[in-house]
Amino acid sequence: MDRRPLGLVAAAYAALVLWVTVGPAPWRTTGNQLDGGILNLDAWTAQVTWTTGYLAEIAFNVALFIPVGVLAALLLPRRAWPLALLVGFAFTTVIELIQVPEPDRISDPRDLVMNTAGAVLGVVLVQAARMVRRAGAVAASEVIPPTAALGPDAPVDAGAVAVAGASRHDHERVLAAMGSSADRAA
Repeated sequence: MDRRPLGLVAAAYAALVLWVTVGPAPWRTTGNQLDGGILNLDAWTAQVTWTTGYLAEIAFNVALFIPVGVLAALLLPRRAWPLALLVGFAFTTVIELIQVPEPDRISDPRDLVMNTAGAVLGVVLVQAARMVRRAGAVAASEVIPPTAALGPDAPVDAGAVAVAGASRHDHERVLAAMGSSADRAA
C-alpha cells in the first residue's frame, strides 16, 4: 500500500492542529494556567486544573486528536500500533510545551490528558476496524469440500459442486474488495 498520500493528509492535519493550538488566537484566552503550565508539578495536582473547564472544551480536545491517532496508526505498520500511541502523546506534549511561554495560550495538564485520550481513541478505532476486517476475511475464506480431498475420480454430489463453486466466487470477490496481500499485511 502506498502511504504517501496518507502521509500528506497527516502532515496537513498536523499543520492545522498546530495552527489551531499554537497559532495566533484572535479571541481573548482566559484560564487558570499556573506559572510553568504542564512543567509545574503543582499544576498536575491543583484542584482548579481538574474541576474547571467546559464540557465542550474537553470534547473538542478529545475530538481534535482522534484523527491524529487514526493517521498515526494507519501510517505505521500494523504491529507498531503502540508507537502510534506514543506519537499522539508526543505531539500534544510538544504543543503544550510551546504554549507555556505564550501569553495568549494556556498550557494545561487537562489538555494534555484529553488530547492524549483522543489520540488513544483514534488508535483503538483503527485497531478495531482492522480486527473486524480480519474477522471478515477469515469468515469469507474458502472452505474445501471433503470430496475435493478424495481426488478427481471420486464421485461428487452435484449440489456440493454448485455450493463449492459459489463459495469460490464469493471468496474471490471478498479478496478483491480487500485489496492485494500487501494491503492486508500493512
